Amino acid sequence: MAAKKTPAKHVVKLLSTRHYRHGHGGAYDTNKDRTQWFFQRSAFPLRDAPPLALERFWRNQENFPHVHDVTWEEAGPTNFAGRVTCLAIDPKNPQTLFAGAAAGGVWKSTDGGATWKTCWPTLLNQNIGALAIHPRDGNQLYCATGEGNLSADSYPGSGIYQTADGGMTWIPVFTATSGGSLSEEASSELPRRVGTIAFGRMSKNDYRIALGAVSNDESLAAALYMDEGGFGLQPNTFWGIRSYNCYAVVFHPVKEGVVYVSIQPRGTLNGIWRSDNFGKSWRHLTRGMPAPETCGRIGLAISPSHPDIMYALASGLTSRVRGVLRSSDGGETWHEIGGSHFAHESQMSYNNTIAVHPEHPNYVVCGGTNLHQTTNGGKRWKQITTGQRGDAGDRFPRNFVHNDHHALAITRHGVIYSGNDGGVAMSEDGGKTWQPRGHGMATTMYYAADVAQTNSAIFGGGTQDNGTLLAGVPDRLGGKVPPLTEFTRVLPSDGGWIEIDPADEEHIFGSTANLIIARHRRGEPWAHGRQLAPWADISIPEKALLPGEKGQRAFAAMAIEPGAHKGRKKVWAGTSRLWQTDNSGLTWWPVSPSFDDSAISAIECAPADPQVMYVGTSAGGFFRSIDGGATWSASLASSVIPRRMITSIVSHPLSATTVVLSVASSGVPGTSLRRIEEGGEIPSQSAYSHVFQSGNSGNTWGALDGGDLPDVVYNALAFETHPPFRLFVAGDAGVWMSLNPDTRKIPAASCWASIAGNMPNVVVSALIYHHKDRILTAATYGRAFWRLKLAGPLEVIDPRSERVPKDAPLAVGLRRDASVPAPVLLAPADGAQFSNTSPTLTVLTWEPVSGAIGYTVDVTEESGFSLSLSSRRPAVKFVSDSGIARWRVWALLPQSARSPGSEVRTFRYLD
Repeated sequence: MAAKKTPAKHVVKLLSTRHYRHGHGGAYDTNKDRTQWFFQRSAFPLRDAPPLALERFWRNQENFPHVHDVTWEEAGPTNFAGRVTCLAIDPKNPQTLFAGAAAGGVWKSTDGGATWKTCWPTLLNQNIGALAIHPRDGNQLYCATGEGNLSADSYPGSGIYQTADGGMTWIPVFTATSGGSLSEEASSELPRRVGTIAFGRMSKNDYRIALGAVSNDESLAAALYMDEGGFGLQPNTFWGIRSYNCYAVVFHPVKEGVVYVSIQPRGTLNGIWRSDNFGKSWRHLTRGMPAPETCGRIGLAISPSHPDIMYALASGLTSRVRGVLRSSDGGETWHEIGGSHFAHESQMSYNNTIAVHPEHPNYVVCGGTNLHQTTNGGKRWKQITTGQRGDAGDRFPRNFVHNDHHALAITRHGVIYSGNDGGVAMSEDGGKTWQPRGHGMATTMYYAADVAQTNSAIFGGGTQDNGTLLAGVPDRLGGKVPPLTEFTRVLPSDGGWIEIDPADEEHIFGSTANLIIARHRRGEPWAHGRQLAPWADISIPEKALLPGEKGQRAFAAMAIEPGAHKGRKKVWAGTSRLWQTDNSGLTWWPVSPSFDDSAISAIECAPADPQVMYVGTSAGGFFRSIDGGATWSASLASSVIPRRMITSIVSHPLSATTVVLSVASSGVPGTSLRRIEEGGEIPSQSAYSHVFQSGNSGNTWGALDGGDLPDVVYNALAFETHPPFRLFVAGDAGVWMSLNPDTRKIPAASCWASIAGNMPNVVVSALIYHHKDRILTAATYGRAFWRLKLAGPLEVIDPRSERVPKDAPLAVGLRRDASVPAPVLLAPADGAQFSNTSPTLTVLTWEPVSGAIGYTVDVTEESGFSLSLSSRRPAVKFVSDSGIARWRVWALLPQSARSPGSEVRTFRYLD
């Protein structure tokens, strides 16, 4: 270890937005930051995160050990929403909207977007790609899971679902299902990232859907998929049998079976195609278009009032705007109308959306980083939004809208809605002024988080494109603390790690994109993006960094010295080396060499002995110091720990030598070396463990998974700081608790129980235990913050000894609440026979269940055909032709819960 270097001088600057490039079009691209963050944890060494391990867990999670009756509190923020990928408006009631979040499910508003509530089941895949609403029935929607914006920082989807009751219940469609989950045999055929769904009219009352899927990895299916009636959703192989990208699907609003698509099979077949017979044959519409091989993603829009008029927003292969084009003859010929107006738009493979006013064919809005509008068919354009928050006192500019637009909708009254990286925005005056319309949409995507140990009401962390958000601090100079669940934006850009002084909740360090580090001190203003930019920029000077060191990691992993003592605290930040400051960032110096030439991903300073430190790296290295960072060991990971990113390290509150680490997952299992006994099978690749413990500071390791933890990514660890010092681990399968009575010893087989309770199926990125208040705080990547008060004993249910009966209804994704009684069926009686004239009408009734918000009824006919009916009252009408039918009822409860299923009854229709 080299001698400690003399600290370099570092002038403290106030943090302002000019220190940041936005990340979409600048020299520094924060889309790459979050893709790297997600990729290293969830996809490496593949290009996309394989969802099968998660789906196996979701399908069977009721049969894992779990803590009974766990209810987490949704803790916000409710005033900052995460990325919205799609929008749908009720054709008969424009006040009713649906929005799909990149990693936070489907949300519904009945007041024009003023407030939102989730309408997506907690136990389904939360990554939403596209929504389509029936042209005549606003209660009937299709939802495709899996974001289609070529941003690989969320999991692929797990199927396409339908609701007939406005989102109260959902049923899987066009998926091979087993208990409501996708079967692994069909997984290779399912479109996993869907960016567009559309309804098309085949005849007067026959509507079918088509969807476009894309892929970040050719191991996942992507294509144009069309509803082939009895054959279900089928890929169109006109452009080949290997995965290709389909970005847009638009049906002609009048002509039956006429559909337009934008396709990218990579080459001269790229571009816009039209079919006049619902996909049986196709024509390439190239006249006036740029050369097909120069085009990438193309957004399409057709005028509902004059459907011969169409518009296209074409991206080039470098994601710049290749052209904005108009056709007045149904796509036969195209004319460039964008001119030089779009010269500064970029990243169009990520942001690309276009919409036409329902009644004015020359009124068009295009979305990229910002929104652009023409009211005369493209003769003149104007930019109608800015992503710059400005310094206008306590107000944003009148045309401020969060950057990065993914979905647009225009009502016949001219109200414009945008779905973007900050949720939903609305303009009622043609884009002159804008209002945020995401209140209640708790979909923020957190990378990292912390909680003030001196005040548990102050907590927060760094988010995707919403900056660093904190609860419990004022949002303006001299202002009051916002209401509960509303947060304050304290740092800009993509936020990263945040470290709160254990002895002072106002002394905070945060990191953001581009390896920027900032500091807040007691008494200083909090809010960012207004008149003041109070946080000081204390970044490591670039001249002190080695060539390439800055680019190794966008967000600096950080740690702060533990302990409740007042005064200066040591703070550490990681590149490929470990950096330290002991004077609040006035000076930084490296206290380690480059550990293994990869970025530091986890830092732990032991609470039981701060001289003991541990560092984990993105390459799976584990390093130890026993002298406060003066000298370091070589890697102690050994062959026990997989060569994957170490995501978290914690040491026992009472023992610095007891250390636990978590390891990222992979789509490619590790190799298991086993002796081959005579007559035995040769072992193949096997899954590996993800949680490891050492009782001797990393000299030797043992796996803690014990078979109870799902084989998925684990991002965070936390020790309870009171007896019995339980260990908590969190990741893509929620939050788990160790049942081992003494976590300072490596058990022969660790036991774990899920404490996810009512939390949705979402990635948990950070986990913090509050000592005084005994609160466990979980930050998620898509559903904001959740908090759990750990008071009293916890009752663990182990279904392995007493299996939960399989009673899942077709309305999937609802959590079974065994404390609620099953519905009691009334009529018809079991075995009833009817001789009515076909088709027959039967009224099914049952006793109401206290607290139910509705009911779902599964009916299975003699042919094997099943359907799901829903009702807000304890009765439904069922129409059939003939034969035997079986039926069963479930009560629907708040927070995506359901009762156990009722008994099964049958009735017969006589010929």
